[in-house]
Amino acid sequence: MADIFDEINEELKQDRMTALWQRYGKYVIAFVIAVVAGVSLTQGYSYYTQKRDARSADLFFNAILSDDVSVTLEAAKEELSGGYVLLAEFRLAAALAENDQATEAEQHYLSIAARDDIQQIYRDIALLLSIMQAPESTQLSDLQTRLDPLIASVSPLKGLALEQAAALDVRRGNKAAAIKKLNELVALTDIPASLRQRAAQILTVLDNS
Repeated sequence: MADIFDEINEELKQDRMTALWQRYGKYVIAFVIAVVAGVSLTQGYSYYTQKRDARSADLFFNAILSDDVSVTLEAAKEELSGGYVLLAEFRLAAALAENDQATEAEQHYLSIAARDDIQQIYRDIALLLSIMQAPESTQLSDLQTRLDPLIASVSPLKGLALEQAAALDVRRGNKAAAIKKLNELVALTDIPASLRQRAAQILTVLDNS
């Protein structure tokens, strides 16, 4: 991770803040997708070991272990039940992102976020991922509008939402606003240590640029 921040420091010294976040954001995207995938697998395995809906478990795990996850999951989706349907939707969106289909992935995450039949935390995760996966052509004001409810809430995703909002400020060239949001992030008491450390390191870079 030190090498990443050495590169960040060099980028900022050259006043290439937008390029920095475009490059660094990939690590954040990969991290959140990995978290979602990990939660999905853990929940799915729990259901599987408890023999809840064994057919859906078989279909889901066979699909995500196949050579073509998207095609296999799409084919199996109609036969999935319960929580496996949601797990499949997240995995399909992640597959689109992995294939560099940013627009399609963004829309898929937005469709999950718009559902009213799932828990709020899953809608929030999908909304955050839609922002992180959005193509460069997406209006920054649109992305900020999506972030606002996450920042205003007590969601466990508030820290990541503040980080993304700071990234938008950097893209606008508003370093002061980015620093303010990162300071708010660092002050949160219920965020992972890794997120706090990352925000603190970026703050140091911004303060010295």
